[in-house]
Amino acid sequence: MKKSLLIALILLSITARAQRYRGFQVNVLPGFLIAHREYMANMEAHTYGIELAYSSDFSGWKQMDEQYKHLRWGTGLTYFNMGNPQLNGNVYAWHIHVEANLKKRPHHQSTLRFGSGIGYLNKPYDLTTNKKNKAIGSKLNGNMQIIYKHYFDVGPKSSLILGLGVTHYSNGNFRRPNLGINMLHFDFGWLQKVKLYEQPKQKLLPQLFPDNGFELNFGYARKQIAVADTRFFNIYSSSLLYYFKHNANRNWRAGVECFFDRTYPYTLFNEASLKNLKAKDITEIAVKVGHEFQFGRLGIVTDLGTYLYRPNEYKKRTYFAIGFNYFFNQGIVAQTRLKSHMAVADYFYWSGGYRFSDKFLRHQ
Repeated sequence: MKKSLLIALILLSITARAQRYRGFQVNVLPGFLIAHREYMANMEAHTYGIELAYSSDFSGWKQMDEQYKHLRWGTGLTYFNMGNPQLNGNVYAWHIHVEANLKKRPHHQSTLRFGSGIGYLNKPYDLTTNKKNKAIGSKLNGNMQIIYKHYFDVGPKSSLILGLGVTHYSNGNFRRPNLGINMLHFDFGWLQKVKLYEQPKQKLLPQLFPDNGFELNFGYARKQIAVADTRFFNIYSSSLLYYFKHNANRNWRAGVECFFDRTYPYTLFNEASLKNLKAKDITEIAVKVGHEFQFGRLGIVTDLGTYLYRPNEYKKRTYFAIGFNYFFNQGIVAQTRLKSHMAVADYFYWSGGYRFSDKFLRHQ
């Protein structure tokens, strides 16, 4: 009898570990708004947030679920009270996230969450009503988040969550000021699995683009360069990259990128400085390398670039870009990126691109 009971418990444990789930998380996020610039010291405050998120440990795409066996992902809504309702205000956000597995055990798991989305801030900088807010000048902002999370199973369908993370809001210089808001916070949460799957249905992700080939892009951005001078600048970009497959869900990429940025010759409040411009006055030419994680139709991209030519040293020579790709069929891709020079954000830019095979080169 004891032996039969032991075998049954072992089989039950194996089955529980094999099950996949769909469910929801509720997370409480108490923390602190960090003044990362001296003239933001008046904004420091204790904060608290709450998040409601859909959560799952499988995507339904065969290639992705076989490659990332303990990956979690989700999407949700977050509310943050940033401690001073008249100065800092509140922020409401939507995000998507993935959680990379760090350590998996039968009844607990540690992960690292990467998330991004958009947020609405109700008290940005305003010259007449809120001029002491030196951090953000727009109501609509980008949202980035990184959280260490640890899940402790308390039942077959429930887990306690403990964690620590940072949430960031900024607008990529779409409107000044743009120092950004950083909140360091804890994560106390609960995962409730609504449905368990022994063998969830899977389908093959279609061939969205060739395994190896070229990517041609055209992009657009819009930004301000000063709080007092409210002029907006339109910035255009293009790139030609070669990408090659590392494995089923990872690609490497390298190529040439050009930007056409009229902020180089501009001097504050001087519209005449934008007249009679030549191409050399506004053109940046760079080479870059990058990496792409693919999660179904979504890709997370990190790029490192260096300028071969820029009109002057207004910007540092090296830049970083991080963002997302969304893949349609037949090689069409939509993209968003945050471009920065060290810790200084330049702008968000959006682009559309097309991927095509390099087989015509390999047949030469």
